[in-house]
Amino acid sequence: MKSVVVMAPVPVQIVGQWLASQTGRGDVQVQGGQGTTDADLERALPEAEIIVGDYTFVHRIDEQLLSASPHLRFIQQPSVGYEHIDVAACARRGVQVANTPGVNDGSVAEHALMMALMLLRHAVPAHQHTSRGEWIQSQLLWDQGLFELQDRVWGIIGMGRIGREVAKRAAAFGARIVYFDPQRLSPEVEAQLGAQYKPLEHLLRLADVVSLHTPLTEETRNLLNADRLALCKATALVINVSRGECLDEAALASRLRERKLGGAGLDVYSSEPIAADNPLLGLDNVVLTPHVAGATREVRGRVIDMAIGNVARVLRGEEARYLIC
Repeated sequence: MKSVVVMAPVPVQIVGQWLASQTGRGDVQVQGGQGTTDADLERALPEAEIIVGDYTFVHRIDEQLLSASPHLRFIQQPSVGYEHIDVAACARRGVQVANTPGVNDGSVAEHALMMALMLLRHAVPAHQHTSRGEWIQSQLLWDQGLFELQDRVWGIIGMGRIGREVAKRAAAFGARIVYFDPQRLSPEVEAQLGAQYKPLEHLLRLADVVSLHTPLTEETRNLLNADRLALCKATALVINVSRGECLDEAALASRLRERKLGGAGLDVYSSEPIAADNPLLGLDNVVLTPHVAGATREVRGRVIDMAIGNVARVLRGEEARYLIC
């Protein structure tokens, strides 16, 4: 009997059906999934050979969990991010770890563009007032102003897969693209994207829209801190669809309240679900979403295909794909 433990909140019966259909095996026991408690996991781990990780990042995979899973040989994370997994500890124990790279690049890029456009056009207050029968046309036109993305400077911090997708979409709206990344792109790729490299501080002073697309590392933690946010234009928009800890939320909220920034759009937060005392709550110049930028139905389908398909490969005795270690 092969034991698969699902830590993500998904229906375990469906996972079992997918694996059975893809492997043709009837000896795969799938446990966990939706509604699983910590106690349920503790009982399942001693026999686990494969773990499907938690895309909500609630259940960490660390040294303690690995010690409780002596038969574990493969972890499939059903998301791009995997910062809740102690990859070094897994490598020391010979446990392979894989994720699902590239599944949500376009989805996250679209979300970033959506947030910028909503902020430029004051879409949230416009909707709220109009839906109550309040006609604020004059205030929007003359007091606040409605703006185009065309001819504005979009500064991308982190020019990986998602950053490049943002560049393509923003350029299609007529924005000028500048970017910062520790690894500068080749001249050929820069030309293809129409993107100019700028040092980080230069980018922050120049950009009308600043969007974050970096992984969470010690180098990127608090990357947009109070000092760097102070470099931005008073009219600039800040978009974070990467990781909440890459941005100093208190410093951002302070500048937004003082109207030293034009607005902000966030899909990720330092604490998730968002804490009741998060300083960004209640501000009228923000667009906030609950970490769903990369969670479209199309993305979920791709994640399922990649993650469950990869687990099926391992169960069939084949080499895993998308390995991190």
